[in-house]
Amino acid sequence: MKISGVCTNLAARFNPVKLNPQYNIYNQTQEYDRFEGRKNFYNTISFTGVDGKGKVKQRGMMFHITSLPATRSYCGQFLDPETDKFINFLAEAKQTHWIMNPLFALGNDLCPYNASGRFSKNKYLVNLNELTRAKYGNLLKESELPDDITAPLFTMDMLKRQKDPRFTKAYARFEKLESNHPLKVEYKKFEKENNDLWLNTYAAYDALSEKHGTNWKEWPEELQILPEKVKTRGSRFEDELDKSDLAKFNQYKFEQFLYDKQFNEFNNQLKSKGIRLILDLAIGVDPNGVDTWANKNIFLLDKNYNPTKVSGCPPEAAYPYTQVWNHALYNYDSPEFWTYQENSLKKLLKEGDLRLDHFVGYINRAEIPTKYETSDGRILKDSEIFESKEKGGMGKDFFKPEWIVRIDKKTNSRGENMFELFKRVAREQGLNPSDCYILEDFGPLAETEAYKKFKKDFAEDFVSQRIPIAMGIGENINRPQDKTNISNPKNLADQKNIALLTGNHDLPPLREYVDLLLDNKPKNLNGDNSPMLFRKFCQEELHLTNEELKDRDLVMKELMKWHYTRKNVKQVQTTLQDALGLYFRPNIPGFWNGMEDKYKMKTTAEALLPFWSRVFPKDFLSRTEKTGINPGYKDLADNFIKMMDDLFAKSDTTC
Repeated sequence: MKISGVCTNLAARFNPVKLNPQYNIYNQTQEYDRFEGRKNFYNTISFTGVDGKGKVKQRGMMFHITSLPATRSYCGQFLDPETDKFINFLAEAKQTHWIMNPLFALGNDLCPYNASGRFSKNKYLVNLNELTRAKYGNLLKESELPDDITAPLFTMDMLKRQKDPRFTKAYARFEKLESNHPLKVEYKKFEKENNDLWLNTYAAYDALSEKHGTNWKEWPEELQILPEKVKTRGSRFEDELDKSDLAKFNQYKFEQFLYDKQFNEFNNQLKSKGIRLILDLAIGVDPNGVDTWANKNIFLLDKNYNPTKVSGCPPEAAYPYTQVWNHALYNYDSPEFWTYQENSLKKLLKEGDLRLDHFVGYINRAEIPTKYETSDGRILKDSEIFESKEKGGMGKDFFKPEWIVRIDKKTNSRGENMFELFKRVAREQGLNPSDCYILEDFGPLAETEAYKKFKKDFAEDFVSQRIPIAMGIGENINRPQDKTNISNPKNLADQKNIALLTGNHDLPPLREYVDLLLDNKPKNLNGDNSPMLFRKFCQEELHLTNEELKDRDLVMKELMKWHYTRKNVKQVQTTLQDALGLYFRPNIPGFWNGMEDKYKMKTTAEALLPFWSRVFPKDFLSRTEKTGINPGYKDLADNFIKMMDDLFAKSDTTC
């Protein structure tokens, strides 16, 4: 069997032992046999490494499903015709992975990277249209579905008004189904598998939030400690909730069941095309979310359950201000913390591979205080700390070295640190860690002694990200052009086990960098030599003449080709906008949209939301001639597909 060839027999056995050592893959066949279903998926894809022609076999595209248009929904959703089109596009473009931002239930600031918890998921990805089908017990009628209205931006309120009343109606009909109805049987199985782990606490939290607000620390005292009461008394949440809360409690469990059912169908749809999900795991969770309410002991909280310190990052060249992400910090001394991490990893690895956002936070972490006493005795709280000195604060770039704390030596009862835990959980599920974990591998904390030790101990076990154009050449945004810059294109040849990115969710599109660097505009460049370096890179690495550099479409195409043909790269990841050469971004973190990003804890949900809520036009991958114009991107998509066809012969593609 030719591993790189078109797989005509989907049931063919995958035997990694026969592969050339250059593939550097986990070569124990029995490990794959231990995880039912996963081994069959890996049979169908061009597995890993680089083939003899120097073309990267693992290729992924980053694009959040919510940025897709949808039928009768303001944003993308599972099992939608527009989602199907995108999956087909990925397959035609010879992509082996779909990389997504987090899919968890959103926390109070509505940012995907500050989720309510590690287990509950975003129910608004559920496709209501599916509920009209017999396999869903005809829970909704066609006439009850929302109008087919789309918008370039959506808000959570829009989604709630659109879907919440229909969830309620569907659940009322679900309750009336016979107990032996297949949907009821599926639901009971889902309950049994998840109730004690997370489902009951999630549903209780959401039911109580609806009545008392989303900050559980402002609830009546007996409700603040409800999870502890349930545990110590051996009772159930059902016993502790009044009638109205109980009704919502049961409905919210049902909604998570719908998510799980549709997600699995969606995931199987991807696997049938030889495409695997890479899901993003944020470093922490919302301090006011369900996980802090349900598991107080695993977080560093004061007697009033408020965090005394929160997550963040010191100033760096990319962003010269202290970043405050406001995640609750984990308590590594708590045995419950390790159980929580292990259980969440087991669940997530069944859904897909994982990108560990800001993974250096598991080695060194920045512990940003929520209260600070100045030298003159003033007490500054939260955002006051980072106000300008003129306004009585310490300044946006204020940061104390002692706020960086080394935590990689913390261990569980087995004597494992976090990375040893990651490895064990993967292998217990029949997976090689370097095949299922990708690490966001940059930032100021990635240059410390603790990080160097990590590289020595674990470099072969995890895939590390590199973004050479943005993080290597764009030194105005990043680090100096020398051998210490791990993203410098000149230094890539010395590195192994890496994922090469054209960009990610919190960087501008590659097209913006190209224009900025080639136009040599002084704006935002601060007098550095990035334009010269990039022009030199284009001439020496892309073999473009000065005349050809005037053709920006050609530059983008050659940049894409360069990424997909690196000989030492395990996986190439591109964003959709980079693949199509677009300026349009589906999401824009606050500090890239021209706003003055003052302090992350101070950013309001209203200010942040639109920049995680952009939706591509309807039928954006199709040509529409009704108005005489083409609002879609089919020509651009076709060009990318052709380029992939040229780069990767059919013998090198997935099934």
